[in-house]
Amino acid sequence: MDIKVSESEGKLVVGVKGDIYIDQADELLETFNNIIEKGPEEVLLDLKGLKSITSSGIGKIVLLYKELQKKKGVLRIEGVNDTIMEIFKIVKLDKLVEIRGE
Repeated sequence: MDIKVSESEGKLVVGVKGDIYIDQADELLETFNNIIEKGPEEVLLDLKGLKSITSSGIGKIVLLYKELQKKKGVLRIEGVNDTIMEIFKIVKLDKLVEIRGE
């Protein structure tokens, strides 16, 4: 898994490539915790390069969403492939967060 964080047009952009399994979920959580500390108004999670994700990775995304909500921040997800979009719909993540496909 490769994570890149940048700033664009007043929002934090988090690009994730590769796979998010249980081993990588801790690295993802550490990145998200650093982002939450900055208190951004908007975070864009760019998953164009994401190949697969497990429930532990989805849990970390939900955690990011909840922490941003507490600080009146917004999470948006884009670049999701069809397979991952289907997973997000099954767990109803699309009901919490604006998600755009590829």
